[in-house]
Amino acid sequence: MTPYYSDDAVTIYHGDARDVLSQLSPVDVVFTSPPYNRGNMSGGLANLSGGYASYDDEMPWPDYLAWQRQTLTDCWNLLTSEGVIFYNHKPRIQEGEVWLPLELNPGLPLRQIIIWHQVVGVNWNASFFIPTHEWLMMFAKPAFRLASRSASNAGDVWRIRTETSKSGREDHPASFPLKLPTTALAALPVGRSVLDPFMGSGTTLRAAKDCGHKAIGIELDERYCEIAAKRMSQEVLDFGAAS
Repeated sequence: MTPYYSDDAVTIYHGDARDVLSQLSPVDVVFTSPPYNRGNMSGGLANLSGGYASYDDEMPWPDYLAWQRQTLTDCWNLLTSEGVIFYNHKPRIQEGEVWLPLELNPGLPLRQIIIWHQVVGVNWNASFFIPTHEWLMMFAKPAFRLASRSASNAGDVWRIRTETSKSGREDHPASFPLKLPTTALAALPVGRSVLDPFMGSGTTLRAAKDCGHKAIGIELDERYCEIAAKRMSQEVLDFGAAS
């Protein structure tokens, strides 16, 4: 399997995670945010503006559910004995009822739910209060530990503003701020191996590199691979960038 890009800290594979994951060696950490299947969402949220470059984000729900459960299972099987998965997804209100990402869990041990408080929201609707948060579901092996007791001071509510106007969102329509993976990865022992099977434009990889970890990214769209490769070649810490 030939990498699209590789340096001393980062390796990028251009391909479908369903094909690539089975060919990887064990990793210590998975930090990822999958497509949310927004094309089939109700309750006032429309498709991503312009969509992803190579994916319409509109799977039939049973297929999406099976895909995400299998991806989490594959990632779990890749983890070392001290490994952890940080899985970012979004609770949402559909047809008058709340849907929770817990449905995507294939039965993995859920250590904690971290709340990403985005400060602002965009889904105005007279039937519910505007949502301003997403989840990080932390699936952890029994031996997983943070770098130290003091590393837990980050707490389980991370107030990180969504970057709606940064240049990174022009590169990728579903970005998250660099501070999000940085907060998680900075709390871990240095030198971990980090995987993002839905790499996008490389925010997780950039955060991992800046925090002293090695990282692997998988991305279906070649345009995003190129954007990520350019970000990896920048040695300046860009903590204000977006995915």
